[in-house]
Amino acid sequence: MPVARPLTLKQRHGQFLGSIAVAFAVVLLWQIVSGLLFVVPAPARTVAVLASNLTDPDYLVDARETALAVATAFVIGTLLGGLVGLVLGLVKPVRLATEPLIVALNGVPKIVLYPILLPIFQLGGSKIVMGVLFCLFPVLINVAAGVRHIPDVYWKLARSVQASWLQTLVHIILPAIRRPLLTGLRLAVSLAVVGVVLSEFFATRYGLGRVVLQTYGHGDYPEMVATILLLIVVSFTISMLLWRWEKKVQ
Repeated sequence: MPVARPLTLKQRHGQFLGSIAVAFAVVLLWQIVSGLLFVVPAPARTVAVLASNLTDPDYLVDARETALAVATAFVIGTLLGGLVGLVLGLVKPVRLATEPLIVALNGVPKIVLYPILLPIFQLGGSKIVMGVLFCLFPVLINVAAGVRHIPDVYWKLARSVQASWLQTLVHIILPAIRRPLLTGLRLAVSLAVVGVVLSEFFATRYGLGRVVLQTYGHGDYPEMVATILLLIVVSFTISMLLWRWEKKVQ
């Protein structure tokens, strides 16, 4: 497997300037669109509303509710996806028997299952389950593919030193699949947010999805866009941190 060369100082500088240029272009386009569409507030107005919201105790309750649900869904989804992915990658008969079903389930729009999940898991649990369903498959698929592509020499090494299953998992399998695993985690973070927030659009007592829906219904577009901006910034920041970590292990 080829090893990626680290970026030079000049390349890092160019990458940083490129990111700044893209961010500036996005804000400029946002400012232009805000003058054309009344439903899109100006960037400065949106940031001011968001700053005000972050000092509102009621808003913080909604934010904590969504953050807790997303974190819970992400942890459960990644652990379950990682475990199932390991089984599929290691046990060929199981993979051959279940692969068509997994492909089919991954293609199903997860949100259509919410009316079934709601009466089973109630308000608090149903959105966590929905977040799990959204973030489960990227981890599962990437881990299974990573295990399948571990070089045979690694397995021979484990057998030659008579490594236990736990030692093989910790010292051979996990290091060998770290790149696809991190890719799956990076995708799972954003999808967990999507699953939870979409669920909050339909039924919840607290949550940022409820805030977005209510502010849209009341025509309070600055607060609606401010909440959407918060969700985007948090998801983007976590994804970028995982992406940087993923780049370092290449």
